[in-house]
Amino acid sequence: MAVKLITFKTNQTIIASVVAENDERITVKETVQVIVQPSKDGPMMGFSPFLEYAQEFKTGISFDVSDILCITSPVTELENEYSKLFGSGIQIASSIPKF
Repeated sequence: MAVKLITFKTNQTIIASVVAENDERITVKETVQVIVQPSKDGPMMGFSPFLEYAQEFKTGISFDVSDILCITSPVTELENEYSKLFGSGIQIASSIPKF
């Protein structure tokens, strides 16, 4: 399952595991909203529950593609944080060190 960022036309962005996708609908599970919070060190990203108490949270929530602005791939650091919550916990290296 691919982890994707889904930005709705309302400018709300979630990160989730894609269960199924076609031209009309996308089904995702384990959704969290991506929140940008200001801090003294600059903007920081965080997660907020998104439909966490729905029965479909673990099995799949469907959205109309017509309500979505774009579907993109998260940067490695964001995907690693998501993986800590819902994935295997395995982290992807963001860069390969040079020797």
